[in-house]
Amino acid sequence: MASHAPSPAEARGGGSEIALSRRGLIGAALAAALSRDRVAAQVAAPRYVFLRGWGGVGTATGRLDGPVGVAVYRNQVYIAESFNNRVQQFTRAGEFVRAWGGFGSRDDQLNRPRGVAVDADGQVYVADSFNHRVQIFTATGDFVRGFGQRGSGDGAFEYPWGVAIGRRGRILVADTQNHRIQAFNARGRFLQSWGSRGSVSGRFSSPRGIATDPQGRTYVADTNNHRVQVFNAHGDFLRAWGREGSANGAFRWPEDVAVDSQGRVFVTDSGNSRVQVFTIAGQYLTQFSTMAIAPAGFDPIGLAVDIADRIFVTEMENDRLEVFLPIV
Repeated sequence: MASHAPSPAEARGGGSEIALSRRGLIGAALAAALSRDRVAAQVAAPRYVFLRGWGGVGTATGRLDGPVGVAVYRNQVYIAESFNNRVQQFTRAGEFVRAWGGFGSRDDQLNRPRGVAVDADGQVYVADSFNHRVQIFTATGDFVRGFGQRGSGDGAFEYPWGVAIGRRGRILVADTQNHRIQAFNARGRFLQSWGSRGSVSGRFSSPRGIATDPQGRTYVADTNNHRVQVFNAHGDFLRAWGREGSANGAFRWPEDVAVDSQGRVFVTDSGNSRVQVFTIAGQYLTQFSTMAIAPAGFDPIGLAVDIADRIFVTEMENDRLEVFLPIV
């Protein structure tokens, strides 16, 4: 062992006290982290039962064609329809309220919209994927502003998919074909990005869904890597779970992710025709689908959770929105 000269603090006899104090602080921090993980691991999983659904393929109001993104705000449900190039608004009971959009590239028009999110003031954010931008609307569908253009530089997009609203109104976008996440302020000004194409931790392969939790963590459905990745509020990698497969906890093309009020993480496991449920630490809890009652199939895409922890799922096989109720 190499020897060293005593520091001034050690010479005064205070070094051991400082070291013990530091070890105590570090120990307390580790204990707190372990406690949080234990709490996360103890989150109970209720059963999820089908409550209601609406839609069916078509172009008339109330019908859906290619439903992808879904967001819930108070009593309102917003669905981004990729093939009808519009957003439809419903009550949580499925009653049609209004629709807006239409195919095109001017302000307030859409071209294959994918993700949708709502902020604390009720503004609606739409990932206008084939126009390579994000558009913002009022709660009643009036155009507010948009940002982005096609490209790979800061603030540009290549087929953006998921959009989420984080703390202090930060806008987070899954920039799918640039294989990264971009963050913007509430006005659409670029703040930062992270990720690039790859399969190691912190890299992505066509990420699609994105969600945040009250602690500022960001959850990403890393679709072609068949996993979920989690980052802190600064974009630093925290953890990942999943692999390609059909076992519990494995995925085939996870499309979207959402977090409920109890810290449960929901993932639409599209290729396995199910929604899987995890703790925030990635521990598998349960799964659900409508395969038993819908012989035509179950192809879950988008996810949202309301204040009562009901789960709203866009289902592509039958062009429907389906709602699931937690039963404890």
